[in-house]
Amino acid sequence: ELASLLNKTKLKTSGILDIILEPGSKMQQLYDAIISQKIQSDEDAQAWQLEIDDDPAKLPNLKNKLKDRMLDSVFLLDFKEPGFSDRQKALYECHKKWAAAMMLIMRNAKISGIDALEKLLRHTMRFEFTELTCDILRALRIYYSTAGGDLKKYESTREQLHYYQDIWHMENQVEDLYTELIIHYVNSKATKMEVSEQAKVYYGIIKPYLERCDTFKLHIFGRMIQIFAHSSVNDYVTTARLCEEAILFFDKKEYDSGFALQVFYYNLITCYLQLREFEKGQVIIERCQNLVDPGSFNWFKLQELYFLLTMHTAHYAEAAQVLDRVMGNPHFRKQSFQITEVWNIYLAYVHFLITIGKLPSSTVTSPRNSKFKLGKFLNETPVFSKDKRGMNIPILIVQILYALTQRDYQQCIDRMEGIEKYCSRYLKQNDTFRSNCFIKMLLQIPVYSFHRERVSRHTQKLYKMLCSKPMEVANQAYEIEIIPYETLWQLTVNALEKGPSRQELLRPRIS
Repeated sequence: ELASLLNKTKLKTSGILDIILEPGSKMQQLYDAIISQKIQSDEDAQAWQLEIDDDPAKLPNLKNKLKDRMLDSVFLLDFKEPGFSDRQKALYECHKKWAAAMMLIMRNAKISGIDALEKLLRHTMRFEFTELTCDILRALRIYYSTAGGDLKKYESTREQLHYYQDIWHMENQVEDLYTELIIHYVNSKATKMEVSEQAKVYYGIIKPYLERCDTFKLHIFGRMIQIFAHSSVNDYVTTARLCEEAILFFDKKEYDSGFALQVFYYNLITCYLQLREFEKGQVIIERCQNLVDPGSFNWFKLQELYFLLTMHTAHYAEAAQVLDRVMGNPHFRKQSFQITEVWNIYLAYVHFLITIGKLPSSTVTSPRNSKFKLGKFLNETPVFSKDKRGMNIPILIVQILYALTQRDYQQCIDRMEGIEKYCSRYLKQNDTFRSNCFIKMLLQIPVYSFHRERVSRHTQKLYKMLCSKPMEVANQAYEIEIIPYETLWQLTVNALEKGPSRQELLRPRIS
């Protein structure tokens, strides 16, 4: 991670990297091996060490030295790149100057250090870096009360410090309450009524803070808590309105609020997706592509929405291009399971579309992903497979679809009893109504001998029930339907042909 960061900056082209890492040294050779991806694991590093030196015991020391050298180099990085917002650039620069000023003061260069802090204070206040502002004011308060001996400056600084400490306490409490809510979403996409109720309680606590103060951090976390009260129960209409209000608030800041805009635009796109406002969603996605750094966590999350938007509008070729671009990104394998497992599920649905002829077989260009293997797929989605009322639903559905497209009817029959129990246990609540209808329709396929006309005729009632509660009013998590169930059902029925032969129904499965 560190090596990749240094390699992306101007250190290499400016020649500074040659000063940090002596050309030809073992440290520089190790760095180059990491950058070229020759070394991607500890085992690779040990093999590399044996190639250049017969003493593998030296490797840990060499790794530690390289890491320390790269950490020291972070202060030389230029964070004024075009992709960064004004506030991001200011955050890096202010922390760098804060560290430099404190080192000057500790080395008794107090005049230079205090002068740097006084100038820095104006920037931290402008960009609303509350915690750093408090740190600077504390240092200035000590100086003015002792070595400086300036009563007027001391009293002014002390008063400012108390003011910003009050803001910091509000920001810290709001951030703490936000983390208490977000932790429930890490491993599950299921609707959470209790989270909604808790968010309403928390918002009641912090609402006076938001009315009293308009700092960046306070409002980004405070408004997200307000949104959680509605998004956690999939109230997309209210969530969209709150996101639009938040975007207007941050757009009025005197600096570029890039990160906050990303957060609320992302949530707004999810609302437009579920409310079937595809054109609005497409416009915002195109706008947001310029706000995120390719390969970053936010970039991957934005591509999820882009993929779902293309799948919901039946632009399958475009969806496949998005998937190929994401899974081919060099940072993909380093992402957390929340990213990788979702895209493995998306890959399974793209393979389903390939199998039924909606996409050419050459769509997935990566050799690693060119073939769909059910066992491999299940091994690569261990966490979401446990999310019984959330992302396990599309995992379960695609297994059935895969068996159908492979004409493995015996596997379909074998799975039905377990699926029926699954429905009765996990899919009884309002937020899973559509999934319950769709899976019950799938259960009818073996009952009517996989015959297209018979299955279609005998599922009309369930299909009407499904259509009676469209996605925009279903109050379900937007991630659940990779392809809208109405569309997916037509694709499934068409894949049945006119019904299997008796030999196909009775043929043994080859494991």
